[in-house]
Amino acid sequence: MGQILDVRNMVPKDRHPRIFDTYKELNPGESFVLINDHEPKPLLYQFQNEHDGEFEWWPLEQGPQAWRVRIEKRTEIVRDRSLTDYFQTDHKRLDGIFAKFEDSAESGSWGEAAIEFREFRLGLKRHIKAEEEILFPLFEEKTGMHDNGPTFVMKMEHKEIHEWLDKILSGTEAENSAQVSEGKTALMNILADHNMKEEHILYPESDSFATDAERAQVIKKAQLL
Repeated sequence: MGQILDVRNMVPKDRHPRIFDTYKELNPGESFVLINDHEPKPLLYQFQNEHDGEFEWWPLEQGPQAWRVRIEKRTEIVRDRSLTDYFQTDHKRLDGIFAKFEDSAESGSWGEAAIEFREFRLGLKRHIKAEEEILFPLFEEKTGMHDNGPTFVMKMEHKEIHEWLDKILSGTEAENSAQVSEGKTALMNILADHNMKEEHILYPESDSFATDAERAQVIKKAQLL
């Protein structure tokens, strides 16, 4: 699960040194969850400048009382990371959170289920936003395919995904097993085909025409969302 570092009660000037000390003590593949009282974008900029290709940055909660982010030390340093690797890694991460949510919901642990689903929902909404605002425009610019290409279809599917995410959240908060079950089935059916198209078509094709600098910029911008 990884350790938790809550810096909200620390003196501001001591926070970044403590965070980076915690990161340096991680073994490859390990992570910790940072809890802060404001959006830690300056910290992310510092990570991008000092540890490029070495870390993962996955927000779990974005205010208004707390900001939580999982910071992971990657098992290998990759300066020229592919878009396929970045976005597919996020797919797998989200699958893991969703599996925990399913277990909690099925066991009736609705408090835990709600926390886990909010993390999943935030992560998937950020993932979709990164695609629509950063990756898709690059793909469309390079290929010339706008209203008749794969991104057009994926945007339509994204709308369905957003709707089911909201329905599952309301069902979870209401502890409505039937509504959650219906939503889970529908969402997983959409995502199974949707993710396959992305991982086998969109991401590899984007990697094939994007420069190293363009790939790096997509990933850095996606982390900042």
